[in-house]
Parts: sequence; structure tokens; C-alpha cells
Amino acid sequence: MVSVIVKVALFLRILQLTAETADQSPCPEYFRYISDSITGEIIGFVEIRSPPKGIPLTLSVKLSIAVALPSKYVGRLELAQPKEQSIREVMQGRPLHYKIHFPLPWPIPILTGLWFNDEHICSGLRVSGPIVTFIVLNHTLYPPSLKLNFDSNPINFPQPLPNFPSTQDNPPVVYQPITPSPDRSISIVNKQNKVECGRSSTKFNLLVAGGMNASRGQWPWLVAIFVVKKNFEFQCAGTLITNKHIITAAHCLLIDNINLPASTLLVSLGRYRLREWSEEGSVNREIAAYQLHPNYDKGGNADADLAVLSLREKVEYNDVIRPICLWTGPALLASVVGKSGYVVGWGRDENGNRHLQEPRQIKAPIVRQEDCHWSNSDFVLFTSNRTFCAGLRNGSGPCNGDSGSGFVMYDAKTDRYYLRGIVSRSLLNRITMSCDLNQYIVYVDVAQHLEWVRNMISS
Repeated sequence: MVSVIVKVALFLRILQLTAETADQSPCPEYFRYISDSITGEIIGFVEIRSPPKGIPLTLSVKLSIAVALPSKYVGRLELAQPKEQSIREVMQGRPLHYKIHFPLPWPIPILTGLWFNDEHICSGLRVSGPIVTFIVLNHTLYPPSLKLNFDSNPINFPQPLPNFPSTQDNPPVVYQPITPSPDRSISIVNKQNKVECGRSSTKFNLLVAGGMNASRGQWPWLVAIFVVKKNFEFQCAGTLITNKHIITAAHCLLIDNINLPASTLLVSLGRYRLREWSEEGSVNREIAAYQLHPNYDKGGNADADLAVLSLREKVEYNDVIRPICLWTGPALLASVVGKSGYVVGWGRDENGNRHLQEPRQIKAPIVRQEDCHWSNSDFVLFTSNRTFCAGLRNGSGPCNGDSGSGFVMYDAKTDRYYLRGIVSRSLLNRITMSCDLNQYIVYVDVAQHLEWVRNMISS
């Protein structure tokens, strides 16, 4: 009898909570609270009417809850129906449904934001209280018609963002929604492996004198980074440093100073033609997590403009996919002043093309920090003792779209290329409103950050 009374009381409490929270939806046409018919738990229910066909569908949900969560579990966002059935619903022009499982039965989180394929479709007020925790859940559904050679299973990346009242800025956010188990098969560069770092296949000759066009497989550590919006949009270049890690510029992972969720990123390795998704030898990988350098300044200084991305699945090396070597020479900038390195990317060219179909390479000498500052006083704002300037100031060099590209230097003694820098900043040409290639380019000096990089690829 007592158990029956308890069950009835619980049922009445669920009805009460459902009624209390139902009125709190800021956009009932998209989101509402319901009681799960099987478990009885209160869950969130999202309906997207007439979603587009044939492209990845990404839903991002931001919740706020007036309590500190007791564990790392922050809830789960999933399709309300099996994936195959959901895809059929989309192809037939029917709504797409999602379930949101909350981390705690009480208090129930409040919806503060809803985004679908990068479009902000709902906005609500955050909860109030002495402690407020923000939760961001993401889900991407890849249609079978998208001919990409990566796992098309939906991704669920919860991202807890605790928000405690403070007058100080929050530290840089680490987007690491899933803690991957240690992978003992990770190949750390600079070790003697079957595929050695810093070398291309014997089919290619890296020492191309003059010329701007790179050939396929010439720079096998070059990576294209895309952001999933309505389509795949090229964001930046990156450099492969292990079979599970890519290094790039931290600012590549922000849009309007907001960190991109890891679930919206896709990288292509071994890619030559930027839009040729079925290119032989190239592979596409999802990002499991990424970490910005803890000293990264969103204000614009290049000092620690670094990020390391972790692949969801390791990549197998081949003729067009190989890692670069990490720097092993002297870290002192004076030791490389006057020497040249190579930068390769798909960025803007002198004709104003925003992105190139095929990558181009430039050769640039490193200059003294004093020469950089004397050439233009604005460089003082962007540089530090952990950056360097390079370039010929003759209208050639990396430009918009080349951010994150590696500055690699050749060592004739070892017959290898080593990563010395990452493209970070350029001055603005106020006539073209693009990069001013008659000025130097500012690079993050990776040699000054090797301890952090090694920690990222060994964790």
C-alpha cells in the first residue's frame, strides 16, 4: 500500500513539474518539456520543421541550471527516432525530432538558446541564482547522400560551461566534450617510424625552386579545416603533427570571439583540391576535442595563438598524409634570423579570390624583431618574445584563409622539414580591406611553446 502511495505521489509530482516548466519554453514552436512515457523522466523535446535535405543537420542547444553539477555528466541530446527513420522523415519533408535528457531530475534546466545549422532560432533568459551552470549540447546528422569517407554516425558533444559570479574574465574554454581513452598507437613525431616525419613520399620533390603552385603530395602534413554550417565552409589550414593531432591558430576556432563547438569541425588530410571530396588518398575526420593555448589572447596578440585538435579516429599515413617534425634545433630566434621557411595554403590570392582550388606555396625569410617593429609600429601590438616576423614585403605571402598554416624549415643535414611557426596575424590594407603583403606577416613561434605542444599530444 505504501509503495502505491509513493508511486502516485511521484506521478503527481512529475505532472506538477511538467506543468511548471511547460510555460517556461521561450519558443514552444521549437521546444517544450514532456514526460517520457517509458521512464517518466522530464525531458526536452525539440521539433525542427521542414529541415533541408542532402546536407549535414546540426542542432545546438544551450541550457542553464541554477546549481553546480555533481559530476561531468551534463545530459544528452539525441534523435527522438532511429537515425535511418529520421533521415527518411527529412527526405519526405517531415519534421525532425530530438530528445534532451537532463543531467538532474531537479532543478530542470531552462532553455537559453537554440541553433540549427548555425541559425539562431530561439533565445531565452538564463536562470538566476548564486551559481549558474551553462550546458551546450550538440548533435549532427549526416545524410547518406553526402559522399564523405568518414563515420556518419551522429555526434553528441556536451560542453559544460560553469559560470560563477566574478569580476574577472573566464579562462579560455577547453572544448573537450569526450575524454578519449589513451591510444597507445599514437605516433609521436621525431621518432623513427615506418613513415618518418618531415619527409614527403619519394614520388615528390619538396625543394621546388621558385614558382607558387604546390604539387599534390608535396606538403603531406597540410590539413584543410572546415566548419559545418549550411554547407562545409573552409575555415583555416592546419598541420598534422601525429596520427591523431593537428596544430593550427587558436583564432581559427572562433567566430565573433565565440568558441566553435568541436562537433562543427571537419578536417581533411591529404587534400589537394579544396572542393574535391572524393580525392584519392585524402581522408576526412571529425574532431573529438580541441584545446586552445591557456595564454591565448582574444584581443589580437599573436603570442600564444595556438590550438591543438584531437581527431576522433587516428589517420593512417600514406603518400599524401604524413606528419611534420616538431622543432629540434635552438629555440633562440637569433639562430634562424635570415633563414627562410615555406608556407602553404589555400588562402586569398593577389586576384582577390577568397580561396584557391589548389594550394600555393611561398618562401619567406625570418627577420629580426627590431626590423619588424621599425618597419611599422603597429607590429608592437601583435608581437611578443614568442612570435616572429617573416616575409619579402613584395606582394607575396600568406593571406586571408592561410591562418593556421605551418611555417616549415628545411634541414639539409637530416633531409627533413621542421615546424617553426604558425601563421597568425597580418596588417590590413585599407584599400583592398585584405592583408597587406607589402608588410611582414606575424607567426607564432612554436619553438617557444614546445612543452605545451608535447603535453597536448601525449595526454
